[in-house]
Amino acid sequence: MSVVELVRKPISLPEALADELGIASRLLADLAYDLGADEETLRRHLVSIQKIDQVTQMLLIVADLLKTLEEPEQSLESVTLADMAERLRGAVGVG
Repeated sequence: MSVVELVRKPISLPEALADELGIASRLLADLAYDLGADEETLRRHLVSIQKIDQVTQMLLIVADLLKTLEEPEQSLESVTLADMAERLRGAVGVG
């Protein structure tokens, strides 16, 4: 255990979940990069690899939203994926 881990202040559950989503996003991004590095795999699965990229973007957006839960309307303005923004606005009745 490092010194940084010993002195880290507790964070809220939404912040911890946001951190975990960031980790998951990086893992998926690494996977997409590895898959795309092989020409044959890239050629056969380009659309699916692009979907992995979209999922990583969605995870990062959700992570950012979890960190700013107090102001949902302003938070939703920062969502850069149009279809996701529309779904979220409809789900929470903002719009």
